[in-house]
Amino acid sequence: MKIKKKEHTAKNKKIIGIQEAKRLYHETIKGKITMSVLALVILPLTLLGIITSVLNNHSTNSTLNRNMTATAKVASERVEWEMTSYRNLAEDLGMTARLAREDATLEEKQEIIDERVKANDLTRGNILDKNGVSIFSGEDFSDREYFKTAMEGQSCVSEPIVSKVTGELSVIIAAPIWEGGILGTQVVGVVYLVPEETFLNDIMAATSVSENGYAYMIDQEGTVIAHENMELVEKRDNSIKDAEDNSSLKALANLEKKMIAGETGVGTYRYGGVKKIMAYAPVENSNGWSIAITAPLSDFNIETIVGIILTVAIVVIAIVIAWGIVRKLADQIGTPIRLCAERLKELAKGDLHSEIPVITSEDETKVLADATGVIVEEVGEIIEDIKYLLGEMAVNNFDVHSRATDSYVGDFEEILTAIRKINHSLSGTLGHIRESADQVGLGSTQMAESGQALAEGATDQAASIEELLATVNNLAEQVEKNTRNAVSTSRKADNIGQQARESNEHIVEMTQAMGKINDASLEIANIIQTIEAIADQTSLLSLNASIEAARAGEAGRGFAVVAGEIGHLASQSSEAVEDTRRLIEAAVSEVESGNRIADETAQALQAVIGGIAEIVKAVEEVADNSSQQNGAMQQINQAIEQISEVVQSNSAAAEESSATSQELSAQAIELNDMIEMFKLADLN
Repeated sequence: MKIKKKEHTAKNKKIIGIQEAKRLYHETIKGKITMSVLALVILPLTLLGIITSVLNNHSTNSTLNRNMTATAKVASERVEWEMTSYRNLAEDLGMTARLAREDATLEEKQEIIDERVKANDLTRGNILDKNGVSIFSGEDFSDREYFKTAMEGQSCVSEPIVSKVTGELSVIIAAPIWEGGILGTQVVGVVYLVPEETFLNDIMAATSVSENGYAYMIDQEGTVIAHENMELVEKRDNSIKDAEDNSSLKALANLEKKMIAGETGVGTYRYGGVKKIMAYAPVENSNGWSIAITAPLSDFNIETIVGIILTVAIVVIAIVIAWGIVRKLADQIGTPIRLCAERLKELAKGDLHSEIPVITSEDETKVLADATGVIVEEVGEIIEDIKYLLGEMAVNNFDVHSRATDSYVGDFEEILTAIRKINHSLSGTLGHIRESADQVGLGSTQMAESGQALAEGATDQAASIEELLATVNNLAEQVEKNTRNAVSTSRKADNIGQQARESNEHIVEMTQAMGKINDASLEIANIIQTIEAIADQTSLLSLNASIEAARAGEAGRGFAVVAGEIGHLASQSSEAVEDTRRLIEAAVSEVESGNRIADETAQALQAVIGGIAEIVKAVEEVADNSSQQNGAMQQINQAIEQISEVVQSNSAAAEESSATSQELSAQAIELNDMIEMFKLADLN
């Protein structure tokens, strides 16, 4: 079983190999040329053979149809002529006066009949009286159709009928006997003549178109009335009726139906397993008779078949010769093309060193081989040059040039152009990176210095704010003390008289304190101017940082955010300073008002005796003003604390900006070091 399985597997592999070889052969140029040329030869030759055979067969059939139809018409005309001759003879006897005369003896009448029978090679003749009885034998023929027709004044030819005289099938030609022998007078009897019993069959036998052909005749019912085979006539063969029980006769029956319809034509049918052709035509001046000529088609197609065989043989020989010529031609064309195609296929796989096929012919295949060699050589030089150019650029050398510019021809020139564009593009890009790195380094250094200066300024701002905060706190304590004193003074208003001196001293102290408050207010104004200068400097530093960040591009995006925060803080500082200014101005105004009140109070104390009520009122006003000053000083304290927070935030941002600028500067230096590794081409 294993051996059989191996044999079966080997057989399958062999079949698959053969099929694959056939497929590959059909896919080659040699195979395509062979199949195409053979197709161009085989198809026309085959088509020519088929057309020739079809035309020959059609011509034979057309000629046969015409000849058969013509023969059928000729046979019909002959039968018509024969019957017309016999009818004329019978009509001539019917107009013989002696046959119509009653005084003529039977011998005379018999003599006339016998003379005509003998002269026209007839079998016999007879005369019937008005009752259909023979005047010679006394036999009654009144039941015969030909008698009835003749008595109506018309001559006729009967169908083959069994003779009452001989008992044989006979055709009777009858004509009326006219009184006095004058046509158109009264019919006094009937004369009939009987030709040879087989005269119709003899006509049919004489009518033949081939060795196996024959003719026959049917009546208006389709019954055979004449045939070379007398048995068919005797048994009154009728194919139309027989076809009702025998389906093989339907084709013949259909043709005979056309015959009894009086048509002329030709058709084919099968009879006894043999295909036959039949031409038919009506017999004019008959009682619906029609004649048919039939013969096997094989009697006429033998020459056509021989012609077809010869045509096929010629086509086969021409195809064999064409096969040899085409194979040789395809080999001369396909082999060089295949060798060149295989070499180009190896070239497509990267083989630049295999041998180039040698073609000795002097036609286009040699040109193809030479072109293949040029392609391999030029492509090899181009690939080597590309490898050199890209290899140099791979080791950071962009100052490199092609060593095989002449090989870049046609569309290959675009490859060299593309490599040059890549080289120039990379060189330009790296050059721009170097310039950008220098600018980033310079900008980061400047930004670091600005950040350092900003940090120092912020530190100074913080120290100034702390001093300002201490001063404001002292001022607030003094204001609060004044407030308490004013309240105490108000409570002791009733004892003002007794404590006038002590109040005077207090007023002096208050005047001095107001002077100090006034001095402190002036110092606060100076501090505010310093804060405004710091805020302006912070805004300027923020603007410079934003400009430098914009120059740094993507690398300076973080600095842009820091610069924006610094600018925002500077804006807040400016707003806080403005609020502080307004508060201090209000405080100074109140201090000035306090000084004025103190002076007035001092004057009032000098004149305390003049109006103690006015002193009490003045003390109350001082208490109210001191309370307002205390509130204003608390607001100033809060504003200064906010300024302190902003200054501390600015200081931290400035330190962060300085650190980031230093890091950016270090990265710019590292980027420059990396660019220095590339040898760039001179783009000028």
